[in-house]
Amino acid sequence: MENKIFTYEEARELIGQVQERTEAADERLHSLREQLDGAPPHSSRAVKLNEWINTVINQWAENILSWGALPKGLWTVDFDSGQGYYYCWTLHESDITHFHLYEEGFVGRKPLSEMSGGGPPMLMN
Repeated sequence: MENKIFTYEEARELIGQVQERTEAADERLHSLREQLDGAPPHSSRAVKLNEWINTVINQWAENILSWGALPKGLWTVDFDSGQGYYYCWTLHESDITHFHLYEEGFVGRKPLSEMSGGGPPMLMN
């Protein structure tokens, strides 16, 4: 699917689904990593667990992409505003509270309140 342009409201409407899918993937990943810790390195079990870990991450990323958003790093999702920045959400956040410019990436994340004009229209009340 092609990347979608999101208004702030549209991105927020997806956060519940994104959060649910991300938390489930994170729980599965932790379980697999715990099992991997007990497996001898390079054993067939370790190889299989690593394959499953990659599958969990790839399936999560495919789900995010299917909604038109962008998976960035592990458990971070960007929503393209079409205006030179992304609304940015990451695991354990209950809402979209940050953004970053296209060229800055996650390290350039700032609170939405620091946007020019005080933030997206819904935040400027």
